[in-house]
Amino acid sequence: MGQKWLTWVVALLLIAGAVIGALIFAMQGDGPPEYVTAIGERGQDPGKFDKPTGVTVDSSGNLFVLDAGNNRVTRLDPNGKRLDEFGAEGSDESLFMTPMRICVNSESIVWVADTDNHRLQSFDTKGQFLSEVGSLGQGPGQFSQPTGIAFDPAGNAWVADTGNNRVQKFSAGFKNVLAIIPQDDNRASNAVGRFDSPYGVACDATGLLYVADTKNDRIQRFAKDGTFLSTFGSHGDGDEGLNGPTDLLIDRAGALFVVDAGNNRIKKYDSQGKFICQWGKAGNAAREFHNPQQITEGPDGTLYIADTGNSRIQKYSPRRPGLFQGPDPVRQAVKPQAPAPGDNPDMDMPPSDSSTPGSSASPGAASPTEPESSGTPATGGTPLAEPTRF
Repeated sequence: MGQKWLTWVVALLLIAGAVIGALIFAMQGDGPPEYVTAIGERGQDPGKFDKPTGVTVDSSGNLFVLDAGNNRVTRLDPNGKRLDEFGAEGSDESLFMTPMRICVNSESIVWVADTDNHRLQSFDTKGQFLSEVGSLGQGPGQFSQPTGIAFDPAGNAWVADTGNNRVQKFSAGFKNVLAIIPQDDNRASNAVGRFDSPYGVACDATGLLYVADTKNDRIQRFAKDGTFLSTFGSHGDGDEGLNGPTDLLIDRAGALFVVDAGNNRIKKYDSQGKFICQWGKAGNAAREFHNPQQITEGPDGTLYIADTGNSRIQKYSPRRPGLFQGPDPVRQAVKPQAPAPGDNPDMDMPPSDSSTPGSSASPGAASPTEPESSGTPATGGTPLAEPTRF
């Protein structure tokens, strides 16, 4: 009898443990991260930004903001305090023309896509120039308005050669070109394995490549050798829709974040492209965006997003919102709203049409203390057709 009771007690404890675990998971959910603050304000003075198009973080948590409108990189400490800056407008080494993306590799080398100079430049974390890669052209190792840069676990680099409608893979140190996708043609195309103005690239822990195929409103996935694997996304503003995605991030847990620039929001997927959640809409309050361009993850899991049209960087801490935290702001069925009249930005962009990525809502001064927004992301205009012109 005693053994039977013991069996029942053990069974009940196991059931209770499973129920408690399920409740905890349900309470946490898998929602958007929590807004912390906005860093920066519009201007040309040191410490201010003019349409920052990129942001990255080094192993110490220092931020590097690619301040495209001012053609410079600003370095900040983990609390957002300005440390220094480097760069100015020009085509010589250490100078930039509309730089669009920035990243730090595992060797603490800062790489900048110097987009309108059709090259990449590298620096140490103090801003000292190290090297230059590429020139204008269509041959292997040449670029036309390069944008996204990503490094795989082996140190190889993938570069979104945006103007050539292709992605190039380089060996460590950019010594050799290992692969080009597609190999035979750089004309814009919506066929699988081909691109129309790809902006963003990211590699997962196994070396698989994800590409933000910007003007095709989709994400494509490739093997290490460039073989096409799968694609997801199509034009729209619903859970499955994208509008000019401009950047990608694969976090430490393997989740995929997509900067859905034309919809002024961030979307989160699993590694197979299954939608998880989203946050953001057009505006300049907390959790609102205007033409966001790049997302990066700090050593502690903090997310930073270059909120380009609002001339600021938004900072988020990891969060899993739960059942008792109120409705998830990204999942409420609220009809998307366009920006109000007068909200168009003072951004010198090319004329936009229905197929181009980039928004034209111009924000007023950003306020980091404004309450978090709620509602489904609004479509704030069309994303950039090509790298932003200032």
